[in-house]
Amino acid sequence: MGKLLNTTYHETVDKVTNMYNGLVNNPFYIWNDKKPNIVTYYNINKDYSSLDPGSKIQYDNINDESPIRYNRIYDFLIYGFNRIELQTENGEFGLEAGEITGDAYILPNTIIPTEGDFFEVNHVKDSTWLYIVTDVQLDTLQNGSNAYKITYKLEYDDNTQILNKIKHNYQMIDVREGTNISKVVRCEDYEIAKIMDEKAVMLKSRFQELFYNDKVQTFIFEDLNNFRMYDPYMIEFLIRNKILDNGEDDYIHVDHKLFTPKTFSLNYDRTFFRCFEKCDKDKLLESNHKIIYHIIKSYGTTFASRYESYYEVEYRDITGGYNMPCISEDLIFRIKENNLIDEIDDKVLRDYFLWENIIIKYFNNGIIDQDEIENIDNLIYKFQDMVDLASDKKELLDFNGALKVFYIIPLLIFCLEDAIEKVLK
Repeated sequence: MGKLLNTTYHETVDKVTNMYNGLVNNPFYIWNDKKPNIVTYYNINKDYSSLDPGSKIQYDNINDESPIRYNRIYDFLIYGFNRIELQTENGEFGLEAGEITGDAYILPNTIIPTEGDFFEVNHVKDSTWLYIVTDVQLDTLQNGSNAYKITYKLEYDDNTQILNKIKHNYQMIDVREGTNISKVVRCEDYEIAKIMDEKAVMLKSRFQELFYNDKVQTFIFEDLNNFRMYDPYMIEFLIRNKILDNGEDDYIHVDHKLFTPKTFSLNYDRTFFRCFEKCDKDKLLESNHKIIYHIIKSYGTTFASRYESYYEVEYRDITGGYNMPCISEDLIFRIKENNLIDEIDDKVLRDYFLWENIIIKYFNNGIIDQDEIENIDNLIYKFQDMVDLASDKKELLDFNGALKVFYIIPLLIFCLEDAIEKVLK
């Protein structure tokens, strides 16, 4: 706003108008005043059913001779399923109860309802009443999503017959907007994704328990000899990919505790972290995956206020010098050659390091199996064994082995969450 011209009012009105326009573009906006209900939905499987070519509805209901097959969707949400109001009317034989009918809405990007679909309301106790969809109305929203209004009526007082007509089973899941994950997925895919998600959540909590340092409010690798190491590139990887979001423990804000140089992004692009983000196994071997470190003397930072010493990581390969690898060279070569750990002859190694296949398969578009997921526990046990053994014998912790655990846990979380998204895509 200038001295003579007042443009604030018009700008305010424009912002408010755009806000409401954004609400209308939200595909869930029109259901904000309608309560959701959880149902088991039986959607006609058109590939395995005989439908009338003209009307696109079924020839028959769900008796034994019916050619209709259904996809059963557990925990499906419909909106606007109102309280049932019984109505009576005079019929040929006196006062009769009218049909139980109503309207409801189905969210965009879930399923395409069809006349002849059924659903049963999960919260009706001791009942498996089936409601049939008698009419479907389509409305395309401004953002291109298709919304459906269905009309239903109570058709059967049990679901016995339809259970013999199930072709596939699906699960509706809660999906955060902005992902490529489908809202309705096969039950088999959901179960394996659920197992992977549980392991990812467990790893997030273990990483926090093992490596979060309350004194400097960040993640530090510390051995039993009180050597403390801070890696800003690890922190950048955690931030960029939201590695520790939605864990079991309270949320921890991850940020940089040291000032990063202007060339930090360029240096990060040369690290193995960037190869993981880009799924680029060809450059993984040539990437910077070996570190050196120097003592932190940055005044004005959290570390400057501590009496104990901390060391900052630098990714630089020193010719003739000693560099510590963050991940094992053996694992890198296995990724390069797509050589799975279960193909080696040593059974002890195979049983201990089967989780490495998750990382190998990430780079080679492999399918993760349940044994590999369950084997992740051995990674945590191995680290704890090293700590306990060093403590009992008053010896130094296996530094290189423990350091690799520090780096492997975030990488495993990253690979697991990528696999979950691929399974549910």
